[in-house]
Amino acid sequence: MNERYQEDLDYFLNFAESERGKELDKKYPNESMHLDFYFLHSKNELKDFINTFLKLHKINDDYDFYYFMNCIIKYMGGHIDAHTRLIMSDNDNAYPLSIQAINNKLYVTKCSNEKYSYSELLEINKVSINKIIDEVEKFTSYGTTNWFLNRLHFYLNDKNILLSLPSIKNNAKFIEYKTSKGIIKYEINKDYSKELALIRKEDFKQYQIKDNILIFKYPKCADKFIPDIQKIKKLIHDNNIDTFILDLRGNSGGRSSLIEPLIKYLKRTKLKLVTLVNKSVFSSGRMAAIGMLRIGSKIVGQDIGTPINCFGYIFGNGQLPNTKFTFNFARVYWYEDEKKHTIKGIYTKKKLLKMSKSFYEPKYLKIDYYINLTLEDYKSGKDVMLEKCCNWIKSINRE
Repeated sequence: MNERYQEDLDYFLNFAESERGKELDKKYPNESMHLDFYFLHSKNELKDFINTFLKLHKINDDYDFYYFMNCIIKYMGGHIDAHTRLIMSDNDNAYPLSIQAINNKLYVTKCSNEKYSYSELLEINKVSINKIIDEVEKFTSYGTTNWFLNRLHFYLNDKNILLSLPSIKNNAKFIEYKTSKGIIKYEINKDYSKELALIRKEDFKQYQIKDNILIFKYPKCADKFIPDIQKIKKLIHDNNIDTFILDLRGNSGGRSSLIEPLIKYLKRTKLKLVTLVNKSVFSSGRMAAIGMLRIGSKIVGQDIGTPINCFGYIFGNGQLPNTKFTFNFARVYWYEDEKKHTIKGIYTKKKLLKMSKSFYEPKYLKIDYYINLTLEDYKSGKDVMLEKCCNWIKSINRE
C-alpha cells in the first residue's frame, strides 16, 4: 500500500482515539471520537486483519482503498456498530432502478425501462449476483440481516459501491445488470438524475384515514415531518378515530426528540396504538418505535434494521487528508431499560468496559404481527403492507 493510502489509514485510526474537546462535546470532552473503536478487537488483532487483507487484495486506487477501509470498519464494529462508516461521496451516484430482496432472490422492482420491472437479478457486469452479495457483505456494517438487505438495495445501484467491489473492474465504461428479462445497461459517467427522479417519485400522504383508523407517516426524524398535534386532535375528533398507526417505515433516523410530543399526547388518549415498521427502520427510528412500545403500542410489519442495543449517535464528518473521503464515528452505546421500555446511553469508555459480556448480546424489537411481501404484492402497485396492517387491526377489534 502506497504512502498516500497509508497516511489516510493512520489518520483515520488516530482520529478514532483522539479526544473530542470542549467545542465538540462540552459534557464529555476527554472521551475519544469513537467511544471505543477497539471494543471488539485489539490493535494487534486489527494489525493481523490488515496484513491478511493486503496479502489477498492490492490497493491500486481510491476504489480499492474505499473497499479496504470499510472492511476494516465492518471487522472492528461487528454487529453492534452500524453507525461508524466511511463515505466516498455525498453525491447521488445511483442508477434509475430499484432492487428488492423477495423470498431469497433479488428483483428489479422498478426501472427506467419498464419492460425490465419485476425481473430477477442474475449478474452485474458478468459477475454472479451471489458473488456480488458476498463481496458487499464483507464491507457492510449491519446489526440485523434486514439492515444488510436494506443496504444491499441501495449499494447494488450505486456506481461508487459497485466499482469498489473486487470482482468488478473499476475501469468499466458500463454497468450491466443481467436479469431474467434481458440486460439493463447504464453508462458509468452519464447523468441519470431525471430518470432517477421518476423512479423515486411517490404519492406521499402524511395523514390518512381508513375507516376509524388514523395513519401518520413519519419517514424521518426531521423537522419537515414533525407531527402537528392540533391537526391530529382534530382528525381524531372529526372522524371518530379509535386506532392510531404511527407509520415508521423507511425511518432511518435523525433527531429522536422530535416525536416525543406526539408520544406524550397519545399516552393520554384511549386510542388503540399500532406502530408499523420495516427493515429500513434504524437509529432514531428505532427510538420512536420503543417510545410507542412504552405507551402500549402493538408493533406490526417486519423486523427492523437494528438491534435495540448498539453503538450510535454519530459525530459527523471527519475527512481523510488525501482521498478526501468523509467518515462518522459512533460516540454512545445505547441499551434498553427493559422494565421502563426506555433507551439509555453509555457515554464513557470507563462505564462501557465495566459491563458484563451478556449486556452486549443483541436484543431485538418484538413484532406482534409479521407482514411479509411477495413479488405479486410489489406488482400490485398498492401499499399492501398498510392494507394488511389495517385488516389485522379490524380482525382483532372484532374479537
